[in-house]
Amino acid sequence: MSSTPLRCVLLSTTLGLRGYLAQELAKLDGKVTFVDHPDGIDPADVQMAIGWHPPPDAFDHYPNLKAVCSIAAGADSLLHCPSMRDGIDIVRVVEPAQAEMMSGFVAWHAISHQRQMGVYRQQQRDKIWQRQPQRRAADVPVGILGYGAIGARVASDLAMLGFPVKVWSRTAKPTTAGVLGFSGNDGLDRMLDDSEILVNLLPLTSETRGILNASLFAKLRRGAYLIHVGRGPHLVDADLFAALGNGQLSGAAIDVFHVEPLPVDSPFWTHPNIVLTPHDACDASLAAIGKTIRATAEAVQAGVKPKDTVDRGRGY
Repeated sequence: MSSTPLRCVLLSTTLGLRGYLAQELAKLDGKVTFVDHPDGIDPADVQMAIGWHPPPDAFDHYPNLKAVCSIAAGADSLLHCPSMRDGIDIVRVVEPAQAEMMSGFVAWHAISHQRQMGVYRQQQRDKIWQRQPQRRAADVPVGILGYGAIGARVASDLAMLGFPVKVWSRTAKPTTAGVLGFSGNDGLDRMLDDSEILVNLLPLTSETRGILNASLFAKLRRGAYLIHVGRGPHLVDADLFAALGNGQLSGAAIDVFHVEPLPVDSPFWTHPNIVLTPHDACDASLAAIGKTIRATAEAVQAGVKPKDTVDRGRGY
């Protein structure tokens, strides 16, 4: 890294990035100068940013910005920021441990559905001692939307637990043992057919926005269960509640929402067949974020494209 400190601006409307990343930023002291937005500095001096839900006009202020780091695997708030422009590399955090955490989270919900843990929780509240019929994992087919690094880990782990697993991706990809792969529009219908658990791990693009809708739910096995850990705008909320109401879906685990934090008057809070979590299925470690920031800073100073830059055409 150059002996001249690189100037990096912190851009967020929802998180105090300086405090959150304090230990990792300190490791780059003397090599990167971190400034807050707006901070009375010459905006032309800023070549790098760290962003998480930045102000809508944030990128208008920095004409020489070369790259912006997300602090997670997702970069939607940067991609869709109104002031984002061509020529700024958007970098996401890639960490194998995230796939492990996500896989455990999905497996927890899949087994909970298979073993009717929701029924048992209600029976406990009602003080009812009653055993429920048991099913093997082999009797509960799982379909997974999205087969990137995280989807591959989730699919492999569920297959090892005994679930029949089908996956769908935009383009054809090789799959591991016990996992059937599908792609394209026809492949989506074939993947959905007879799936009882549907796991959404898709990135958010113009093609995937609103994909979790009534038409898609109707193609699943009746009484199916949704595990939604993609992005809030993938889901058509009204269609979810309708599918839960008519029995097409028996339940749903929802970790991501259109508006976060979830408003206190949202019907998601009180629906008896929804388990919700506060966008906490998995998270990038601070060490991984710090590693990404350093690598991006080095790339900017060297005048090369940073590693793990988002392909804007694909949206991830």
